[in-house]
Amino acid sequence: MEAKVTRVSGEDVYIERRDGLNTKVKRSIFSKEDQTYIAEWAYNALLESDILEVRFSQKRSKKRESESGGIEREDYKTHYDIVITNQAYEALSDIRVEYLILKFEDALSAQKRSAGTIQRLKGSADLKRIEARKEGSVSTEEFKMLNTKLAPGYVWASGGKKTSKDVLKGIWVKIYVADTLVHELSKPENMMRKERWDK
Repeated sequence: MEAKVTRVSGEDVYIERRDGLNTKVKRSIFSKEDQTYIAEWAYNALLESDILEVRFSQKRSKKRESESGGIEREDYKTHYDIVITNQAYEALSDIRVEYLILKFEDALSAQKRSAGTIQRLKGSADLKRIEARKEGSVSTEEFKMLNTKLAPGYVWASGGKKTSKDVLKGIWVKIYVADTLVHELSKPENMMRKERWDK
């Protein structure tokens, strides 16, 4: 009998026969080779469905304040925590999270706020396993951030703005199970449309 698998639920296998008839059969009626194919088909179908929920949170270290040459500085480090919820009823293994972070580095004494530069910070983190209906999390690398302002009574000779502030502008994440891309999103949402992953 020739048929194609259309759905797998536990031990039940839903197939469509060549004559168009749809039916449900038990996985156990198939040969070991066919059962291996069915298991692989079911797993790949699972990965293609919307099984992951992802959220981000930005964490900061304590700020370190200093002053030199009339410039007051606040230095700190920051990173993102990426929390992944596996909404499937099956565990996922061999998970790789790749990320792209855009960091705006403000320029000292600039005439306008947009005079800084955008840094593209890329990296990856691994998760061995997320159990069914459970969460797993990874953290990005830490990045140095700087805020400055001129001390009272100081001005830039160029007449530039008195403050500067580094800002994380967004994060774009790609999640792989083994080598299969199963989820992709960014915050803000339009970052994936406006930016290119590779430059």
